[in-house]
Amino acid sequence: MRVIKFFCFFILFISSIAFAQNPPGKVQTIYSLLVIADADPSIGRAVEVDLKRMESLLSIGQGICNVEKEILLSSRNELKGSLISQWLRTIKPGIDDTVLVYYSGHGGMDKDKNTFLYLQDGIFWRSKLVEEMDIVKGCRLRAIITDCCSNGPEPVIPVYRAVPSKKAFQDLFLRHRGLLHLSAASEGEYSWCSPKYGGWFTRAMVESFDESSDTNKDGFVSWEEILDIVKDAVQKKFEQTYQYFSSEQKKDMKNRGITSQTPKYYSMPIRQTDMIAQEQPSPTRQNLWNITNQESTFSISIEPDKTIYEAGNNMKIRIRSTADCYILLLNWNTNGQPIQIFPNRYDSSNFAVRGKEYIYPTNESSFDFRVSGVGASEEKIKVIAFRNRFDILKIRSLLSMDDGSSSAFSRITVVPRNITPVEEVESKIIEALSKIRKTDWAEANCTVKIK
Repeated sequence: MRVIKFFCFFILFISSIAFAQNPPGKVQTIYSLLVIADADPSIGRAVEVDLKRMESLLSIGQGICNVEKEILLSSRNELKGSLISQWLRTIKPGIDDTVLVYYSGHGGMDKDKNTFLYLQDGIFWRSKLVEEMDIVKGCRLRAIITDCCSNGPEPVIPVYRAVPSKKAFQDLFLRHRGLLHLSAASEGEYSWCSPKYGGWFTRAMVESFDESSDTNKDGFVSWEEILDIVKDAVQKKFEQTYQYFSSEQKKDMKNRGITSQTPKYYSMPIRQTDMIAQEQPSPTRQNLWNITNQESTFSISIEPDKTIYEAGNNMKIRIRSTADCYILLLNWNTNGQPIQIFPNRYDSSNFAVRGKEYIYPTNESSFDFRVSGVGASEEKIKVIAFRNRFDILKIRSLLSMDDGSSSAFSRITVVPRNITPVEEVESKIIEALSKIRKTDWAEANCTVKIK
């Protein structure tokens, strides 16, 4: 009875200081506990892969929120329900924070279809874990994600690959409220894994943390959408690999009536619709010079050989990328319109190898970038790099190219009689860029002064 009174007092106390913990404008925190059965010889290598994958996923949150992480490993004799409970009592989440408990290991089910996790201090019932999560029920989102069987031990089978995005991560962990409770398998089913790729469920889940998972195209990635995608991916993998199961495995599944691995939710959180309404993009027109891509998986740099030029000077531009890509150089003319200056009619070789420095034009090139014009100015030069050749062709089709009749950097340019409005040209380019996977392009800017 004293214990019950203590927890009632504890919950009331936490509620009373919630505002102080999360005042308006405070950065949100994700408290994460990763419980990993790495010492188990049958699945140890697989769950180590799951651990690395979850750590990589959580690292996406750095920069958009605080991420506090603790890991319990069976190799350190830490796979205990008592330590999970202790951790939940130790953390102090605010009302806008998220608490995540992730488990990768063995799981099972009793004759009454009550599922549990196998821990080093005995069976830890799933219902008990849900009950323990009530300790932090004053926070925004409580998440329980388990990659384990809901019947018996797992055999070894292969799987796929993942590219999470910050936008999806933010939507899922920072813009939902309530209790999230997912499991890799429904009651009576096995959860499959392999030493090389880890659990099918964890891989499929992490792989779905991408803006393309917004299947209803409402600008928000929800846990319902993630679960639908994960279910489909896991079931397809089950069907694809069934032929590789041993005859003993097939016989066992037939006897148990197992025909799939179906990820299941026990509880779903609610999306924070009021936050979505507040964050609708401004109707203010974007411009191509200021557009940036923070979600690219590679970077591109641009640097002129000097910062100040005089009319008549030749210019060289250094480019370096951290990935193989196709590059596009732009300059804005006196009308404020972006003009393609490279590739051009003299040189179309715009493929750049990862890590190699390129200087345009080269000594062997049949063109120069020549500065001309009258009066001082600041010229804008932008490089956009694309992993896929098809993507760069879509953007080039929207640009005017310097025709070589005057310097690419000149403020006296040759323009067609039917001039497309600057806003229309830039809007079309920005729209085309928005349809390209953000991990597949990058950009950078520089300016030079002309005397």
